[in-house]
Amino acid sequence: MPDSEELDKILKELKQKGDPQAPIPADDNQIKAEEPEADVPEETVSEEISSEQAPTEKISADFKISEQNDSPKITISDEPEYEEYEEINVSDSNNNKKKIIAIAAAVIAVIAIIVAVILIKGNSKEPETTAPISTTEPTTAAPVIVNNPLTNEGNYNQSAAKARPAAIVVENAAQARPQWGINDETNSPDIIVEGEVEGGEARMLWLYADYTALPDQIGPIRSARPPFIKFSEMFDAIFIHWGQSSSKGSYIGANTVFQEDGVDHINQMAFSDKVGLFGRDKSRGVSSEHTGVIYGDKLADAIAQEGFRTEAKDSSYTKFNFNNEDKTVSETVCSTIDVRFSSRSKTRTWAFSDEDKMYHSSDYQTDVARKNILVLYDNTEYVVKDNYKGSGRSETYCEYKLAGGTGKLATMGTITDITWSVENGMLVLKDSQGKALSLNTGKTWIGWASANNGGSDTE
Repeated sequence: MPDSEELDKILKELKQKGDPQAPIPADDNQIKAEEPEADVPEETVSEEISSEQAPTEKISADFKISEQNDSPKITISDEPEYEEYEEINVSDSNNNKKKIIAIAAAVIAVIAIIVAVILIKGNSKEPETTAPISTTEPTTAAPVIVNNPLTNEGNYNQSAAKARPAAIVVENAAQARPQWGINDETNSPDIIVEGEVEGGEARMLWLYADYTALPDQIGPIRSARPPFIKFSEMFDAIFIHWGQSSSKGSYIGANTVFQEDGVDHINQMAFSDKVGLFGRDKSRGVSSEHTGVIYGDKLADAIAQEGFRTEAKDSSYTKFNFNNEDKTVSETVCSTIDVRFSSRSKTRTWAFSDEDKMYHSSDYQTDVARKNILVLYDNTEYVVKDNYKGSGRSETYCEYKLAGGTGKLATMGTITDITWSVENGMLVLKDSQGKALSLNTGKTWIGWASANNGGSDTE
């Protein structure tokens, strides 16, 4: 009988005895056994194999390969099975030996097929792909740099970049000094405008570009005068004051200017103060007119209460030009400058410091420092109002015309002549050659002096 037929017969016999359900190979192409290299003599086999029956381990080669979803599936029995085989005669030892070898070879072949299928299945998986790792760092947008529109100083509140400034009336009588907030370390006024009001006394207008960033307390707050209202209009500012002058006879008072010019303003004497903007500080023991203050953190709420427009109009908001770096303005040294608003007023003195490159004044009974000292000469007129507040006496007001004229700029220890004018409702500054004037970055003091009634500056 050919070897293939003999192998089939052996497998069939074993299957029928041990496991009737075991699969039977179809042909010799599925399982191929290797022939032994040489026969072993019968005597040797007879000595090794006893005539008594012995339990022999059955090697189960059950397996099933199925295909589902184009992927082969292999099932292999988990546990070996044991049973006793019939007695094997010594005389047939040679044939039995061949049968055992053939069975072993068949099992090896089956295992090889299973391993091959598993390997093929493993290799058939789609290769995993990994997204390339980018070595390019993500770019970030450059930070928006917003400078204070009144000083050109950096680190400005970006949300206030388009806001209207606040203009606050502060007095400068001897009893009012030092003014609360004038030398605040972080929120001193961006621009201080100072000029004569009446009786030779000076008054100030403090301009803040960001009305949400004010000192805790500002004052003493005093009443409004027409020239200061007009000046604030050149900056589209919201005007804050405690009282106002009233029209009478030939005198045009602040009340009329507010109404005719449609100025947004908050007057303590007419304001329904639901937010607590105004108060009094009586700690100095002076008369009540020198005690009125505003609390800086309440101004934004007060403006909201009044429903004022908060975004500035570019067409009516004066914006100065600034140098990229500090520069001198001439070869003329200006270590000190004394400014008189009129022949009736006192002198304001500023001294330049080489240490911080600022001008300092102690006239406010505290140290006040400014980068730019501007002097604007304007025509003035003294207007008399009779029976002032029903007292039977008269009051003489100093009226500035905002007519334009000459002036001075002191900065970086030098001084130069300038000219100024009001064009389209805004303040325009030019140098002595008629070109746009540039200030150095920092805070400015503006001395509003009389061109025709004794105003002066002395270096």
